[in-house]
Amino acid sequence: MCMLPQGITNSIAHVTNAMNKVLRDCIPEITIPSLDDLPMKGCAVEENDETTDDQGCRKFVGDHIHDSERMLRKLEDVHLTLSGEKSAFRQEEILLVEHLCGLYG
Repeated sequence: MCMLPQGITNSIAHVTNAMNKVLRDCIPEITIPSLDDLPMKGCAVEENDETTDDQGCRKFVGDHIHDSERMLRKLEDVHLTLSGEKSAFRQEEILLVEHLCGLYG
């Protein structure tokens, strides 16, 4: 199946359960999926420092790239795809299920 069937009992619960199974190793440290939305957590403000690795990349940036790769690899392993047009990166706040979420809560 490529999309959520409409009008079927418990279809939303099945999709939620499937996403939780696919990303179980990433929940809640990296993401908490909401149907087909995958918001990713950034670093804590305290971790946003100038520490760099061997290649000159700041540690928190490298950690976030590693987390992104880990999550995307899990999606790829089960042949799920993401829409590039709908993807948004480096957002200070997002609208998630009609709630505006940001650093403030």
